[in-house]
Amino acid sequence: MTSKYNLGDIVFLEKIFTPEDGGKMYSPPSEVIAKITRVEKTMSLGFCYQLEPLCKTYLGGVMYWEDDIAGLVTTAFDAEEEMWKTWGDQ
Repeated sequence: MTSKYNLGDIVFLEKIFTPEDGGKMYSPPSEVIAKITRVEKTMSLGFCYQLEPLCKTYLGGVMYWEDDIAGLVTTAFDAEEEMWKTWGDQ
């Protein structure tokens, strides 16, 4: 079995983890773009991924399961340009 995503892939998240209130997933105001920096296979639940956000969003300090990732950013999509549209150029 191979992972759905690979090191260096740029993905987007529609929900992110927060450790507040005992830990939970929530929907941020807009999609979060992130880069996969580590892929790990677990025996019980499949693959999990360490993500580095390409914006100033905190991802909760956890690894994300494949099901937590909404999808791969297509090559036609410019992740950096989208980040500046979302977060401004401050």
